[in-house]
Amino acid sequence: MSSSAELQRRALIAVGIVVVAWGCSNVMIKAVPVGGLVASFYRLWFSIPLLWLVPLLRPRVRRRLDRRWLYGSLVGGGLFALHQVLFFSALKQTTVANVALIGALQPALVLLVSGRWLGERVAPRAIGWSTVALAGTVLVVAGAAGVPGWSPRGDLLAVGNLVSFTAYFLASKRIRRRAAATDYLIGMTTVAGLIMLAICLATGQQLGSPQGWQWAVLLTLALLPGTLGHFLLNWAHAHTSAFVVSILLLGVPVVACAGAALWLDEYLNAPQLVGAAIVLVAVAAVVLSQPRRQAEALAESAAATDAP
Repeated sequence: MSSSAELQRRALIAVGIVVVAWGCSNVMIKAVPVGGLVASFYRLWFSIPLLWLVPLLRPRVRRRLDRRWLYGSLVGGGLFALHQVLFFSALKQTTVANVALIGALQPALVLLVSGRWLGERVAPRAIGWSTVALAGTVLVVAGAAGVPGWSPRGDLLAVGNLVSFTAYFLASKRIRRRAAATDYLIGMTTVAGLIMLAICLATGQQLGSPQGWQWAVLLTLALLPGTLGHFLLNWAHAHTSAFVVSILLLGVPVVACAGAALWLDEYLNAPQLVGAAIVLVAVAAVVLSQPRRQAEALAESAAATDAP
């Protein structure tokens, strides 16, 4: 096997690891018995020291951390902090499947606003498939009524997470035009972490509440799905088709739903299974209806709504 083919094979394996890790992260967040704000706090603060090693060890990166970088970090970090609060809280209050499948609507929501805000053309076919995806989500949510672990409040938080992450995604797309990915990740995560610290202190969260094995789960969330997952994904993009990678990432909600059924006894009933299938097929069709570069961004952002 040629070195190029071997690298491509390894890249696809890396993406497979990311899909499983991001899908399972939802189950881990739900399973660990600490509040959503506390879990989100540690997801960020276990990562921040590792991220700051980059500018400490690389002077060239350190020199790029200027006023423009700070402004982008403040905007992106504020929106990411809001997403984290809503995402972790939604997982604590409703089913993993509902959070994952509501989040899967992200490409459709992006398309509704990207034309005017980013100057990108939206194909009529994409609008039609977006409507189908929305109908499938309504079926999933309606089918969850009365199911153990379901909460209408949690579903509303999941919708809020969808909106807040879309705002973060669109703002980041603009910021990344003038900031390197690593620089932005460092600043954005740090700002989000500081905001989360302020929220936890203001609301009286018990930051010492995790015990025993719970610390291991929180550390795993930060280091594996959070930090290593994004690293593997970025590495894979350099060694295989970005379009293939992005389409594979649409498997994240599938893994999340399967994991919830296996480990949390959150089973999908018949209407939900039909709705879930409709959502995933329609979202894939939305992505595929776009030009390749836009499709890659939409697919990856859809998966990222389920990434811790």
